[in-house]
Amino acid sequence: MRAYLGSIDLWGCVEGIESYVNDAKKSTMARAKIILAVEKQNYSHIQDTKTPKEAWDKLRDTFEDSGLTRKEGLLRTLTSTRFIDCSSIEEYVNKITSTTHKLKELNFEVKDKMIGALLLSGLPEEYKPMIMELENSGTKITGDAIKVKLLYKI
Repeated sequence: MRAYLGSIDLWGCVEGIESYVNDAKKSTMARAKIILAVEKQNYSHIQDTKTPKEAWDKLRDTFEDSGLTRKEGLLRTLTSTRFIDCSSIEEYVNKITSTTHKLKELNFEVKDKMIGALLLSGLPEEYKPMIMELENSGTKITGDAIKVKLLYKI
């Protein structure tokens, strides 16, 4: 939703930016786009809202789980993700990357070095030569460096 509203220059209404909030047409359109994106059974959560920011905040408060259980679940996913459980290297990299982004949204930042190490640790034995090559090359083990190596086989 953030990307969609941003692409049509309406996300500022949700953020509460004054120039957007004061534009009744943009505010009405942003709220309508949010309402239209919500499944019918969830409309009751936002039916009484007046602004897109209020609608977004209600949805966030209703559905976002930022507690310890959520963080623990994401950490478990992050540390247990293995390439063998994914259909492609792209899916594997995206799963690790998206999980770290979700943790960051919960104010739990995973350092770039750790992302690189996690990407390497979930690889099967056939990647052992590549891992050894990386260790011996002096290349800095970072999430971005490993992603590039895996995705583009450089």
